[in-house]
This record gives sequence, C-alpha cells and structure tokens, in this order.
Amino acid sequence: MIDLNFAVVTVSTTCYDDPINDHSGPALIKYMADKSNENIQWIHLASTVETLLKLSDELRPHLILTTGGTGISPDDVTPEATRDIITKEIPGISQTMIAKSLAITPMAMISRPVCGIYQQTLIINLPGSSKGCVECLDFVYPILKHAIDLIQNKRTEVDITHSAMQIKTNRKHHSCGGDHHHHHHHAETSNKGERLRHSPFPMISVDDAMNIIFEYANKMPIIDKPLTECLNYVCVEDIYAKEPFPPFRASIKDGYAVRLYSDPSHEKIYEIIGRSDAGGENTNIPLMEGQCVVINTGAKLPDSANAVIQIEDTQVHEYHPTKTDGLDEKSIRITTECSMNQDIRNIGDDVHIGELVLEKNVRLGPAELGLLATVGLRTVRVYDKPHVVVLSTGNELMPIDASSSDNGKIRDSNKIMLMSALQNLNILNVIDGGTAKDDETSVIQTLQSAFELADIIISTGGVSMGDKDLIKSILTKQFNATIHFGRLQMKPGKPTTFATCEVNGKKKLFFGLPGNPVSALVTYWLFVVPTLKHMMGHIQPHHPIIRVQLNQPIEYLDPRPEYIRVIIEWSTKSSIPIARIVSPDNQCSSRLLSARRCTGLARLPSKTDVNSSFFNINRDDLGQQVDCLLLLDI
Repeated sequence: MIDLNFAVVTVSTTCYDDPINDHSGPALIKYMADKSNENIQWIHLASTVETLLKLSDELRPHLILTTGGTGISPDDVTPEATRDIITKEIPGISQTMIAKSLAITPMAMISRPVCGIYQQTLIINLPGSSKGCVECLDFVYPILKHAIDLIQNKRTEVDITHSAMQIKTNRKHHSCGGDHHHHHHHAETSNKGERLRHSPFPMISVDDAMNIIFEYANKMPIIDKPLTECLNYVCVEDIYAKEPFPPFRASIKDGYAVRLYSDPSHEKIYEIIGRSDAGGENTNIPLMEGQCVVINTGAKLPDSANAVIQIEDTQVHEYHPTKTDGLDEKSIRITTECSMNQDIRNIGDDVHIGELVLEKNVRLGPAELGLLATVGLRTVRVYDKPHVVVLSTGNELMPIDASSSDNGKIRDSNKIMLMSALQNLNILNVIDGGTAKDDETSVIQTLQSAFELADIIISTGGVSMGDKDLIKSILTKQFNATIHFGRLQMKPGKPTTFATCEVNGKKKLFFGLPGNPVSALVTYWLFVVPTLKHMMGHIQPHHPIIRVQLNQPIEYLDPRPEYIRVIIEWSTKSSIPIARIVSPDNQCSSRLLSARRCTGLARLPSKTDVNSSFFNINRDDLGQQVDCLLLLDI
C-alpha cells in the first residue's frame, strides 16, 4: 500500500461544465483508493496551468494525476501546461506509458504525456479515456513510491544500502532514430564500497523485452549475391520469370515422338526415321504422317510431331536387316489408343513468362535455388547476414582444452555452445571474442574489440548483482550505451540485458546473457534467435507455439513464468503432443544436462497467474496442458 496525498485532475471543458460526464476521474480514484488510504483531491477544470499551480502550492500533494488533453487536437494543451510549471521533466515515465500502450493500440502514437516535478510534487499526464488512463497508471504504478520518496528526499531501501540509481537519456542518436522510448540505467556502489542489493532495473515481461529488441534491430543491408552462394539467405524481392520453362516442347516419357495419322482408322504402324535425345543435336527432324523418332524424357520434340507414345504402349513391327546408326528398329506398332498432344510438355507449362516464382522474405533452400536456376537467375538480392561476436566473462573460466584443475576454474562451455548454435542457425561470420577477466580494463578491451568486429555482441556472465558484474556500468560509462532492459520476469534468465550503442558510426546490438549455461542457452533461444531471423529478413522470426501436455504433473509454480526444457513426442494417450521434461528432478540453470536433445521450451505460468484448478488434473498420470515454443532450425 502506498500512503500518499494525491490529486486527480480531469482536463475537460465538458466535464468542467457537468461533472457527471466524467468517467476517467472516478476510474483513477477507484484505482488509487484500492492502492492507498490517504487524502484524495478530485478536481474538474478547464484552466490547466492555474489549477496545477494552485494544487501544488496550496495542497502540496505528493502526486497529481491529470487525465485528458494529451492528444493533438487544438484544445489538447495539458502537456504544454505541465511543461510550463515543472522544474524537472521525467521522460522515462511518459516513454514507458507510450511504449507499453503501443502494444495495445497504435493510437498511442499520437499521445503526448509529460511527467515531471514541481516543487515536491510529481505530476503525471494520463490519457483522457477511462480505460487508457487506468492502463497507463498501472504501467508506472510500481515506481511511484520510490520516485516520490526520492522527490521528498526520503531514504528508501535502495538509499539505505548507500547505492545511487542514475537514470539519464542517451544523447547520441542511433540509426534507428534515437532512444525515444527507453532510457539506460547506470548503477553504482557508494564511496564506502558497499554493494548494491536492489537492482535499479524494472523487471519487465518477455513479450515487452522482445518488442523493445525489435524496435532497435534493423534489417541487415541488401546485397546482390551469386546464386551459388545464396543458400539459407532470404530474398528481398518478389522474383518473376523472365523466360518460360520448358523453353521448348518436351517429351514427358521415354518412347516415340510421332506424327499421328489424320485418319484414325489407319493401321497404327509408324516408321522410325531418327531419334531426339535430351540435349542432343538435330532434334528438329521433319515428320510426315505415319513417321516417328525415338525420344527420351525431357528431349525436344520435332516441330512436326503431335504426340508422344511411351515405349510400354508399342511393339516392334519390323527390324532393319543390319543396324543403322545404332537403330535396329525399322517400325513400331502402337498398341493403345492415342490422342493429339499426349505426353507433351508445351512451352511454359511449368513456368510461364512473368509468373511469380518466389515471394520476397522467403529463405532460399535447395528447392528455391533450383527453381531460380531453372528460370535463369544468376544473382539474387538478399539480406546480408550479421557478424556476431561471442565472448565470455569471468576469472573462473579456462579453455575447453585445458587439463582438469581443482583451483576453482571451470571450462568455458558457454562459448562453444553459443558459437555452435549460431553456426547451426546459418550465421556465417561467428567470431570468438575471447574471455574478459573480472576487471574493468579487461572488460573494456574485450568489448572494444568486439564492437569493432561485429554487428551483434553476445556476452555471457557479468550482468547479475555481484560486485564483479561490470558489464552494465562499463557499457554506459565507456561506450555511452543505452541499456534498454536489465531484468526480466522469467526463469531462468532474470538478469538478461539488452543494450545498443554506436561505434564508428554504426549501431551495435549487445545481448548480455547470464553466465549459467542453461540460462544462457534459454535466453539465446528466446531473444537472440528471433532477433537474428528478423534482421536477416525472415517473414516469421518467432518460434512457433503449440499446445502440449506435460508428461508428468507440475506441483509447484515459481513467482516468475518458467521455461522448462522438454522433448516433444506424440502418444496415443493424448490428442495433443506430449512434452517430456528433460531431467525433471533437476532443471536448475547450471545443469546443462537439462537441455540435451531439447526440442521445445514449455512455458509454465507464474503462480500468481493461475488458480488452484491448475493443479487439479486427472489424465492418466500425464501433467497439465501448457504452451510450448518449438525450437526449429536452431
């Protein structure tokens, strides 16, 4: 419960004239009343500046919530009025509301909330709709108590640990258009050397994190590439046939290309006067009625031939006394009924000129390359593939070929695991970025080299709450990076971090994955794989999601949604796939055995997202039904 004094200001001429028209003010009052228990002031007004000043000067509330007037019509002036009186703007609050609202409605793009401080009052502009204002307040509610304590110069839990949280905007504009939704965070310990015990980063959902990443992950540059080098690239444009296939009339069967008698009652005996082989010369032999040539599948028909008779439907009528040019058959008899144009592929039967043969954003596999070769393409416009650096951090790491040691060292399994996963995803330029020691100089040098070599940097370790976890502070201090998120509502992988920065005029994406092997692999699957596919032009970069039935009941849920490693199977016991939990007795984030042969990530809801019926199952010893991400082509 938040104990505070606050005021709700409805900015509306209509509501000012007749308060009964106001629905947003009561909605906010109800929301806050459910959360707190102290003084509430509710004002209807049309003169925004004067009322805000009066409320702040006379009532001195901790918080003023305005609703209405944040749009783009001539009468919408709440942001301007607010900006006129505040002495410190807090863009992070307004940007968070816009970013989260965009996931609900595109109309959020034309909302212009301003949030800031006047004297010791926090003022937050909310939308005018009753639904929108409550949603936006709910988005920012978790930080209100801490923000108000900071404004009031009170000691909070974070302050008591002598830790400072600094939130500042990134002043560099990236190629994506600048940091217009999110701010980077920089957490420092105090001068007394005491450790940070509370993360300054808000915990956000997996879906919100993915939306943020896609906002900054631009498509790779478009290049022209020889057809022979295009396997697993994604084509940029629709491709139309510039020539027909087949380019000539071709035989569908092995047999005889004949010129049928115009009189159907004529005896079906045909004289052989030559042959037409696939790719051979002298294929256009003129035929008279009753004449034919031996022909192979795919060979060009003589212009005068009007049917192909397969060899199984003929008999030899007469042989040459001696072989002539390898032909000992002089004539044949057709033993079945035949018709004009039978077993002939006409020009353009498979592909006609101007036909769409391949849609854009399709990955070029063997069949696609064969099709493009068929229609004569030599080069294809495709999305380039990114250069990716994988690096590790930690004094405890030693090379994988090191001999066994008992001095506290472990082999660096994360690097070979992630580099192999990237190669399996058909990333061609995967670079070993080395291992950084747990000191600033080593981390800075390792990151500097990585940023110069690659478009995307994947690091494991160094992003949690230990005093040796230096990645986040070095990113912001040394590289002016924007940390878009640093804590996730998920298990495993809570400290996963995503940041962007600009090096040598080029935007770089940074994924800071946890150091525990399973956490690193799960967060790679969840975030890095869709990002890479998105950047390389895949039309569907996300993992397919199916409904599965667990092979055994789940009796406990974590406070965070959990992604457990499973093997997808099919059984007659269930109409939906069975998800067999890998290492069900131990799925901890350090146990890589729980990921072997894994083909899916079953998503367990948090314990607050379900009711008791989730645990009440009776399905022949099978478990609950849950959503599962299929790990395909990874």
